[in-house]
Amino acid sequence: MPWVNLDDKMPDHPKITGLSDAAFRLNVSAICYCNRHLTDGLIDADEVPRLVRRFRRSAVNELVTRGVWLHHEVLHCYEVHDYLQWNKSRVQVEEAAERQRKRARKRWDK
Repeated sequence: MPWVNLDDKMPDHPKITGLSDAAFRLNVSAICYCNRHLTDGLIDADEVPRLVRRFRRSAVNELVTRGVWLHHEVLHCYEVHDYLQWNKSRVQVEEAAERQRKRARKRWDK
């Protein structure tokens, strides 16, 4: 899935406006990661430091404190709040890809 959806008003949202640059960048990188790997908005906690070059634990804490991310201790992961409200789920992406493959096969079979 080559495109991720971000509301053009997202930077002005009250949860986002007060974020540090590091937290904002980590959040956008996380959204891209979730889309690229079809995680439905979940990020394994061990993967978070690899999302940005200059990782800061304080940025994660900031995102959780402001409710931009949810921390799931038992699952050892973080969830980008409302990810699926703006982006397609793994199932939706896979179904769309399958429909495309079927259409392509039909064209070649003619």
